[in-house]
Amino acid sequence: MKKLLLIMLFPSLLILVGCTNNLQEYTLKELGLAGMSGKEILMSVADKSIDSSRFNLSVYDDELIVISGKDKISVDMPKDEFYLSVAPYINSTHKCLYHSATSCKGELANEIFHIEFINDDGNIILNEDYQSLDNGFIDLWLPRNIKGTITITYGELSSTKTISTYSGEPTCETTMRLI
Repeated sequence: MKKLLLIMLFPSLLILVGCTNNLQEYTLKELGLAGMSGKEILMSVADKSIDSSRFNLSVYDDELIVISGKDKISVDMPKDEFYLSVAPYINSTHKCLYHSATSCKGELANEIFHIEFINDDGNIILNEDYQSLDNGFIDLWLPRNIKGTITITYGELSSTKTISTYSGEPTCETTMRLI
């Protein structure tokens, strides 16, 4: 009897899974995100080539969650790169572990910072100037599975912190006070 029930329910389950995938694809298409990787979506929101007013984005190390109404759609993040969004600050900040790319706000919008990241082996991974986005964050794409020291300089002010890019690590850094 149980076998018969399973045999009868299996096709329905396949249809349900297929419909869910089609609904997610339809939603991504309606939002202008169809066929895009997590990195492409984040970069397009950052450079404003995509209007993000109809959805929210939550960033985890291995997936980007696109939230539109009641729909939550998972989009893969790169396997070899780690996304870290940093909001250095002088006076005010907020707690953040996993970046909300469409709603997190940092204090220092559209400012120029020098960022250096040196891994624990002494290799320079980053050493260049970045401009923070309108939301006050700087989006960094770092190699996965490394640990090192990030230093952010803003004029005469700076902040240094140890970070790592292993699985499960935060994608939002808001504790770097510039002094």
